[in-house]
Amino acid sequence: MLLSRDQALDLARRVLVRSRAEACEVWLDGRAGRNFRIASRGGATNGASSGARVVVTAHLGRRRGRALTNDFDDAALADVVTRAEAAARLAPENPEAVPPLGPLAYPQSAAHAETTARLTVPGLADLVAPAVAVARAAPVDTALFAEATEAWRAYATSAGAAAYDRATAVNLTMTARNRRGTWSGWSGVGENDAARIDAAGFARAAIDKARAELDPVALDPGKYVVLLEPAVVAQFLINLMWRFDARQADEGRSFLSKPGGNKLGERLFDERITVTSNPADTVAPGYALSDDGQPNLPTTWIEGGVIKNLACSRFWAAKTNAPAVPSPGFCAMRGGTDAVDAMIRDVRRGVLVTRLWYVRTVDRRTVLLTGLTRDGNFLIENGRVTRPVTNFRFNESPLAVFSKVLGIGPARRARPSEVGGTISAPPLLVEDFTFSSISPAI
Repeated sequence: MLLSRDQALDLARRVLVRSRAEACEVWLDGRAGRNFRIASRGGATNGASSGARVVVTAHLGRRRGRALTNDFDDAALADVVTRAEAAARLAPENPEAVPPLGPLAYPQSAAHAETTARLTVPGLADLVAPAVAVARAAPVDTALFAEATEAWRAYATSAGAAAYDRATAVNLTMTARNRRGTWSGWSGVGENDAARIDAAGFARAAIDKARAELDPVALDPGKYVVLLEPAVVAQFLINLMWRFDARQADEGRSFLSKPGGNKLGERLFDERITVTSNPADTVAPGYALSDDGQPNLPTTWIEGGVIKNLACSRFWAAKTNAPAVPSPGFCAMRGGTDAVDAMIRDVRRGVLVTRLWYVRTVDRRTVLLTGLTRDGNFLIENGRVTRPVTNFRFNESPLAVFSKVLGIGPARRARPSEVGGTISAPPLLVEDFTFSSISPAI
């Protein structure tokens, strides 16, 4: 269900006037999505989904109660307020409770594009038609999934806050497999604006990897020079940014911890690593309204390898006399000028990695991750990509990946295969990347 700014804030006001709590917060969000799926061996499906909700938080002293509903008539709104207040009366006092936010100014966001908002299911099929044409002409089997979404969020309080934001997204993925069933390729692309999608180029990226003539060769596990494509870099980046929390660092539960505090101002990464978030970013924009009602201001998290900012809750900010900084859920790593071909020419023996799968955390303190490569591992020999390589399980941390950089290519919008979020990332050439065992799947 999609609501305009006026509709969403009017709904919030209908909740607030019913509240008898000392203070009240209302969070609203909703989305509508269209999807299209097609496989080269026949069959296509399309679908649509939508939904919305209201979340009410009642404040009674230091007690908090929360309730939600997806029904917006008067009876349902009265009921959700009653349930939130009943929950607050039963709740224990919360020593970390903070009062509702008052009026705030929010930056401009570039996350919403009318081109995407106007996409119907037939329009989405038209958008991917060039990819389908490329797939049908290729001597490989393909499966394509495309989805377009429009989402909104709003926040209002009895203290006078009233904010609304919206975003659109188009995401495409394709897996291609050769007819012998010995090798596969993958491609993913995501944009806020459907006009930015190069569907034919997206399809060729997956198909060209799948149509490799040679069968994969098995390499011994060990440490290798690797060329990580942007989707892989984005996966490491988002796993790193999830740990950029001031409280975890100050309490000794993070890679950013040190005796007596945190590592703000210290260089932990290669000096070419810079990570920012900006709702108005032209490549990777995000919501200006954060998940906790605060504005997502343009923020530099890492600059020249140095830790510049950490996400900090309002409670922890008051406790430590630090600024409150919300975690944005979107970010951009600055790219470099190294061409991919030039980086490959510098590699005597290494591995090109297209995609990661089933990435999980092994050690939170060191951000050690494990997972599998999939759909496009290739051997690099004497400056050339020569043939497919059997997949690996890896054990590696973004702390190491972003510290052992040999080359950085131009950044672009990247879509990790396993996690959401709006991310821009470059390809990286990295040394001493740890492959711990062989994975026989293709």
